[in-house]
Amino acid sequence: MPQIVKDYVDTGKVKIVFKDFQFLSEDSQRLGKVARAVWDIAPTKFYQWHKAVYDNQGTENTGWATDAKILSITTGVLGATDAQKAMQLAVKNADTYQKEMDADKAEGSAMGINGTPGTIIGKQLISGAQPYAAFKQAIDAALKK
Repeated sequence: MPQIVKDYVDTGKVKIVFKDFQFLSEDSQRLGKVARAVWDIAPTKFYQWHKAVYDNQGTENTGWATDAKILSITTGVLGATDAQKAMQLAVKNADTYQKEMDADKAEGSAMGINGTPGTIIGKQLISGAQPYAAFKQAIDAALKK
């Protein structure tokens, strides 16, 4: 991701859009809602928060994403005040966020995504974690169109 950002986003050639695709238990649902709250409160820190979650995540389907763990990760990125705001906003807007997350998942499924990470570049699906070269090839092809 850092190389894609450097080569394509920072140069104004590409825009990255994150979409929700929760499929792993309540951990995914809870984090999806907090992610939307983080975006609403501090969009410029979203990617940093997103990376911090991935760097600190537990084993799938274990219930690792407790409110305390999410608050700790979020505080590390946003600071205590904004982290508390994000957690409160995630609860307050839970129904709205869930509807948005469900719409994102339906959109991804319609495009062939069945797990994460899944990436759509133009009309090309890239499933799973792939080397930079796979993304570069797809981005360059999409930019030529």
